[in-house]
Amino acid sequence: MKGAEAPFYFIERERMEKIQLNDFLSFKYLSGLKVSPDKKRLAFLVAKAHLDKNEYHYDLHVTDGSRPQKLISLKNKGGFIWETEDSFLFVYHKTKAEEKKQKEKFTIYYRYIMSTKKLEKAYEFPFSTTIVDVLDHDKLLLKSFMSSDDHSLYLLNKDDRKNLLDKFKKDEAYEDIKEIPFYFNGQGFIANKRNQLFIYEIASQSIKPIVDTDFNVGQIELSVDKKKIYYTGQQMTGVRSLTTHVFCYDVVKRDTEILYHENDYAINGIHLLGQKVILEATDMKAYGINQNNDFYLLKNKKLELFAPYGQSMGNSVGADVRLGGSTQEVVENENLYFVSTIDDRNHLIELSREGMLRTIFEMDGSIDGIQFLNGQLFMVGLYKQKLQEIYIYNLEHQKLIQLTRFNQKALTNKYVAKPKEFILKQETHDVKGWVLFPKDYNQHLKYPMILDIHGGPKTVYGKVYYHEMQVWANLGYIVIFANPRGSDGKGNDFADIRGKYGSIDYEDLMNFTDLITKRIKSIDTTKLFVTGGSYGGFMTNWIVGHTKRFKAAATQRSISNWLSFHGTSDIGFYFSKDQTGGHPNLDTTKLWNQSPMKYAMEVETPLLFIHSDQDYRCPVEQAMQFYSILKEKGVQTKLVWFKGETHELSRSGKPQARIRRLNEITNWFEYYKNQV
Repeated sequence: MKGAEAPFYFIERERMEKIQLNDFLSFKYLSGLKVSPDKKRLAFLVAKAHLDKNEYHYDLHVTDGSRPQKLISLKNKGGFIWETEDSFLFVYHKTKAEEKKQKEKFTIYYRYIMSTKKLEKAYEFPFSTTIVDVLDHDKLLLKSFMSSDDHSLYLLNKDDRKNLLDKFKKDEAYEDIKEIPFYFNGQGFIANKRNQLFIYEIASQSIKPIVDTDFNVGQIELSVDKKKIYYTGQQMTGVRSLTTHVFCYDVVKRDTEILYHENDYAINGIHLLGQKVILEATDMKAYGINQNNDFYLLKNKKLELFAPYGQSMGNSVGADVRLGGSTQEVVENENLYFVSTIDDRNHLIELSREGMLRTIFEMDGSIDGIQFLNGQLFMVGLYKQKLQEIYIYNLEHQKLIQLTRFNQKALTNKYVAKPKEFILKQETHDVKGWVLFPKDYNQHLKYPMILDIHGGPKTVYGKVYYHEMQVWANLGYIVIFANPRGSDGKGNDFADIRGKYGSIDYEDLMNFTDLITKRIKSIDTTKLFVTGGSYGGFMTNWIVGHTKRFKAAATQRSISNWLSFHGTSDIGFYFSKDQTGGHPNLDTTKLWNQSPMKYAMEVETPLLFIHSDQDYRCPVEQAMQFYSILKEKGVQTKLVWFKGETHELSRSGKPQARIRRLNEITNWFEYYKNQV
C-alpha cells in the first residue's frame, strides 16, 4: 500500500499551482462577529476586494450554528449592529440624494428585517455618528468623533446649518492646531476633535450629550440591562494623557458618577462580572508604555489588584489577510473570556468572577474574534496555513470544528509552504523563527533568501498564512522570519528593548540568519534580501547601515530618525521618549545613536523605500530623509510614494495600491537576484 500511495502523492504535488501575487483579490475577510440579543444567532461580515472600484465590499451573514446564510450586501460599508432578534441597523444609502446628504454630514441608517427580507430607512442623524447600541424601545446610544463646532449641526435650523457647512468648506484648507496629537493614522487631522457620547430619543428625535464637548471618551461597556453606561476618558488639556478616568452614566436617572479619578493607570478595558467592575490596566512603571496589563477591581473609587496576569492581552500575531476586526473579549455567565498572545500563537483565557485565571484553548495560529452562542465558543481564526474561517470550540468536549468554507477554493491546488520551525538558543533566551521552502524544493540546488521582519516591535510572527511570504516562496525564494527580543508573547522582560533599539534585537536577527544559512546549505549567501514594515522598516534601515551581507533591501513605512519622529508621528511625543529612553532635546545623542540615519553614510546596499503620505504613524518624512542621503551618496535607491494611503497599506490598503506595493518589492528583489 505504501508503494502505491507514494506516486499518487508526487503526482498531486506536481499539479499544484503557484500562488500568485494577485490571488489575494479572491480572498474573503471575516469580521464583525456579533451575537443577537436573544443569543440564538450570530452575524458577521464577509469582505472581498473589488479591483475595478478599488475598494472592499461587505456582505452580511447570519448563522444559528449551522451553515451561514448571506442576507444582504452592505456595499463598501463595513459595520452593523443587531437592533432586535430579527433586524439589523447599518449605514447605507439607496439613492443619489441620500449619498449627497451623507457628504453633507448626515448619517443615514437602514434597517434590514430577516423574516420579511425588507430593507427600509430607519434613522437620519444630522451629524456624523455611529449607533453603538439600542438601549430600549425608545433610546439609542450614539458615538461621534467631532469638534465643538460639529455639535451645532444637530442644534441649528436648516438655513443656519447650511451656513455652518459653508464655513466648514471654506476652512477645509486650514487646521487650527492647539494640541497633540494633531493627526492620527487612519483618521487624518484630529486636533480639537473628541469622541463624544449621546442618548438619542427615538420618539422625540432629540439628541442629548452625555459628556461635555472637551471630553474624550475611550472604552465603553454597557450593563446587562443597558441602564448603565460605563466609560473611560479624560478632559483634553493640550497634550493627550495616556492615563484615563472611569465614569458611569445612569440612563434612567440621567446623571454621571465618577468611579475613578486618579491619573496613574492606562485603562485598556472595562468588564462587568456580575456586580464587579473589572479593569484591564497598567501603571507603566516597570516597563513603560508596552507593559502588559493586569486585572483590577474598581471599588470605592480605588483600584485593587484582582488578578495579576502580566502577559499580552489581545491578538498580536501578524498577518496580511485580515480586514476589520471582531471583539476578542466576551463576558459569559459572569466570567470573562479573552484572547492572549503567548509565544507565537493565541490562547483563549478565562477569568472567573472569583479572580481565577485558566487557559481554555490554545490555537496554533490566530484567534481574530470570539463570541458565545448556545454554550459554544465561535471564533474567527487563521489555522493551519488556511485563510480566515469561523470555528466552533466545544468547551465540554474540547473539540475544534470548522464551520465555514469561505476561503476553501482560494487556495485549492495551490502550493502553500508550511513553516519549518527553528530555535536559536542563546545563553539568556531563545529566539523562535521559521523557514518557508519553495515549491519543488531541491536541497541540491541554490536558492535566494528573504529575511522578513515584523512590525511593533511588540508583535509576533506565528504559523499563519502570510500572503507576501507565500508569494516569494512560490517565486523560488527561501523566506525566513523570527521573533527577536522586543517581540510580544514572552512577557515583559523579553519585550523590553527601551534604549536598546538596534542592539540586542539586531543581534538576534543576525544570529538567526546565521543559524539558518549554516543549517540550510541550499541558501545562496550571495543572494540574501531583507525587508520589513514599521519597526521592521526601522530594522531594515538599521541592518543596511551595519552590514553589507544583504544584496538588496526594501524598507516599508519605516523609522529612520528618532529626533524628527518625536514631533511628526501621531504617537511620537510619548513613544519616542519611552522607547529610546531619552528626550530629543535633552538626550539628543542618545536618540541619534539609535537612529538609522546616523549610519546612512555606511550604506552600500541597494535600498527600496515604500511609504504612504497619509501614514501618520511613521510619517513619510522618515523615508524622505534616508532616501535623499542615499541618493546624494550614489547608492542604488528608489522611493515609491503612495498617495492617500496610510500605515496600513500592506494590510488594508486599497486593492490597486496593495498590488503595486508587493510588485515593487518583488521586482526590486528579482532585479538584484539576477545581478552578478
